[in-house]
Amino acid sequence: MAEQEFSEFVKRKTEQVQDDIDWAKEKADWLRELDALYARMEEHLRPYTQAGEIRIERTPVQLTEDHLGTYEADKLTFKIGRDRIVAKPIGTLLIGARGRVDLSGPRKTVKIVLLAKGGPVLTTTIEHGGITETSSRSMTRGEVDKPGWYIESPPPESVVFEFGEDSFRDAIMEISGG
Repeated sequence: MAEQEFSEFVKRKTEQVQDDIDWAKEKADWLRELDALYARMEEHLRPYTQAGEIRIERTPVQLTEDHLGTYEADKLTFKIGRDRIVAKPIGTLLIGARGRVDLSGPRKTVKIVLLAKGGPVLTTTIEHGGITETSSRSMTRGEVDKPGWYIESPPPESVVFEFGEDSFRDAIMEISGG
């Protein structure tokens, strides 16, 4: 009898694990978003690369994430004078973001995060004595009025700014000490 109960228990647990998530699609979406970000970075710097003032290299790096396994993604290296700025992907299965790229230079690192519209929300539910209370609050400060890439300032303030030509160039100057 115990063996049959255990078999039923294992079957129930196994059925609960049936993923509704298409992990291959999640990885493909992430890599597409990452490539689109890099294309925007390259476009924002095009006048400088055409003039030979900035060189950009793409090199593959390996990432490993739960459910996605080990896969390759590109990192970008920007060479500006003697400085090397690296845009390195961190991953897509993160708390609070659909993806993250760290932009690192000689002085510091800036996070570029892929956010859903409205940004990440922390929801807390408390149940006590038959009463349920739920509250929600944004995990970031700043306007996240559409899905896309945002530059995040360091904690504890953590304000997000939409990724664009000006914010990207400002980030490069910040991490280079310029």
